[in-house]
Amino acid sequence: MKNKIHFYLYLTIVSFVLYSCSALDENDNLTYSNNFDELSFASPVLLRINSEVFNTLTTSRLSNIETSDLFEINKANRIDDIIEVSISYSGGCKQHSFEVIWDGIVYTDPPCFMNLLIIHNANNDNCEALITETISINLKDLIGENNYKDNCTYNIFIGNNSTNTADIIIESSN
Repeated sequence: MKNKIHFYLYLTIVSFVLYSCSALDENDNLTYSNNFDELSFASPVLLRINSEVFNTLTTSRLSNIETSDLFEINKANRIDDIIEVSISYSGGCKQHSFEVIWDGIVYTDPPCFMNLLIIHNANNDNCEALITETISINLKDLIGENNYKDNCTYNIFIGNNSTNTADIIIESSN
């Protein structure tokens, strides 16, 4: 019996590792951004640049196809190269994670803007506590060091927004 349990545990771990490796596209630029130490329970944030993934998720969300677990943006502000986003969601029993996806496009016609999409993974957390936390988007890590990073507006969409209207707009820092 113990051998069967160990076998299934091993099989699960190997499957997870193989899926994780195969789920990434070679065109993805991935960065982890979190401002928490090992003792914090803040949700990890993955920063990703991929136009194909961004466009697929945007098409799905505009068609009312679920692309994200539910969450709300309470407010957001920019401090230098960091956009801090206060979010709320149901949970409390499992670690949640967030992914910020940028299509890599800078719309330069005035006014300059970029679109970001935030996806929430609740990891099948069925608990009902209202969790409020702040996730950080490091623009220097995501966009790089260029003039657009500071001169453009950021339109932030959440994965369950089925409209073309941004959930929150962060004005340029200039």
